[in-house]
Amino acid sequence: MYVLGLGGSNHDFSSCLLKDGEIQCMIEDERITRIKNCKGLGLDLAKGFSRKYCLDYMGIDIGSIDLIIGNDILNPIMYHRLDKEISLINHHMAHAASSFYTSPFGKAAILVVDAVGSKRWDGKTKSYESISIGYGDGNKIEILDKIEGKNLSGTDYIENSLGIFYSIITDAIGFGEHQEGKTMGLSPYGRDTYCEDFKKHIRYIGNGKIEMGESDISYFLSLKDRVNSCKCLEEAFSLKQDYAYAVQKVTEEYLLLLCKYVKEITNADYCCLAGGVALNSVSNYKIYKSGLFKDVYIQAASGDNGTSIGSALYGYYSILGNERKGKVC
Repeated sequence: MYVLGLGGSNHDFSSCLLKDGEIQCMIEDERITRIKNCKGLGLDLAKGFSRKYCLDYMGIDIGSIDLIIGNDILNPIMYHRLDKEISLINHHMAHAASSFYTSPFGKAAILVVDAVGSKRWDGKTKSYESISIGYGDGNKIEILDKIEGKNLSGTDYIENSLGIFYSIITDAIGFGEHQEGKTMGLSPYGRDTYCEDFKKHIRYIGNGKIEMGESDISYFLSLKDRVNSCKCLEEAFSLKQDYAYAVQKVTEEYLLLLCKYVKEITNADYCCLAGGVALNSVSNYKIYKSGLFKDVYIQAASGDNGTSIGSALYGYYSILGNERKGKVC
């Protein structure tokens, strides 16, 4: 049985091919196109770079695939030329599945933290997920709680998102899109000048909830102008260091608080992390050293690239109902 998972959102596209539940091939489109994050491909995305690579690797064609599955914010250009039905699952479920199903845990809490996920429409308001808390048991995953936020009109920003917070500060520093790892690297050189100020505009309000409204986002966006108004390079660089320190420290603190809430509602011995914020290795180490869990598992492709893995495995285990193999704890 072959299952093909397609991954990404509006960036970081990838494909993952399973045979009888085992990953045979997974590759990102950027490895083939040599375009970082595969931004701006336009209609060329329909060429299915990673999909064709996986099929060629196994020596099969699309007709041999039993199930194709992606996530619901995946750019439809990636699959619109396929003469085959595709199933779409929740974006954060794809992240969760990518971590839990590849982990050695038979049962585990799951924490997904990224910038923006799937949209929810209640008939009046559109909300977008930024954090999801789940629990995996065998071949099933249940989402227990979510943090959502409204989109700021005319922007890609949503409220109540740790990932958006980190992204805005990264841009203010001048590193650009998808360069949050550089901000993490710069953070040890800064001072704690802005930590309390930042916490006034992104707040942990208890019970696994983070609050950051439109006015708070406007404040963080204004920081870029403060950097640009500096009179000398030394002053600007010092400000950038302090911003990096603050965004990193606040993120670490809130992730630990989120993990404490996850432990409280699941009482799990183990935890799986996924989503772009789970690539913050400094925070991950502090979660591990906190002792909240016996062990913590981070899916290596925690960003949107890894949703092809999660989609494929969710299809094989949850949709098709196959039992997991190789559980060790």
